[in-house]
Amino acid sequence: MSGSDLNHIGFIMDGNATWAVGRDMPPMSGYRAGMEVASNIVIAANVRRIKYLTFYAFSSENWERPETWIFDFMGLMMEFFTDGEFVQRVLDVGARIRMVGDKSRLSPELRRIMDEYEERSKDNHNMLVQLAVSYGGRDEIVRTARKMTRIGIDFTEENISANLDTAGVPDPQLIVRTGNKHRLSNFLLWQASYSELYFSDVLWPDFDEAELDRAMCEFAKRERTYGR
Repeated sequence: MSGSDLNHIGFIMDGNATWAVGRDMPPMSGYRAGMEVASNIVIAANVRRIKYLTFYAFSSENWERPETWIFDFMGLMMEFFTDGEFVQRVLDVGARIRMVGDKSRLSPELRRIMDEYEERSKDNHNMLVQLAVSYGGRDEIVRTARKMTRIGIDFTEENISANLDTAGVPDPQLIVRTGNKHRLSNFLLWQASYSELYFSDVLWPDFDEAELDRAMCEFAKRERTYGR
């Protein structure tokens, strides 16, 4: 189906641990399943001619979770990239991969492999897939303000947008959150000023093409006035 003027969707992928616990599985099994779903959605979005996707993978607030959870999740991230199967599916549709967030907090090895995939995919122009890792909307704005102050750039809306982690990417018209939660949770705060929000009761590992179509159909019904 066509998304009309829809070309950028952001995803807050909630419900992974709940999905796993409900199946008597370890919580990380839910995140692993969620990563596979993310690659499925990239492929489905490509068919639907969506040019930009942003996935909220690990928030700046997630660093405050127990060390064992962080260790296990970062290990899963390494598995996601080093195994290559899921990432290769993204590359196979001609997608460019881009990381957004505070990479300085990630391990040198994880930063290295993320940089490698960005380099490998830099000439892919079919779509852009942004992975928000160690990302928070407030943190992004603060880091951007510090950078602009340091190099002496005037504070205008245009200049701020041009210096965010997502510089050069159009703002998302639609943000989808799964897991029956109804908040942005510090995701793309600057960019989401006029995004349409769609909240799904479905847990992220159960999100599929049919759910994507429901979100896109709902978006197509809405009248977007941008506050005017």
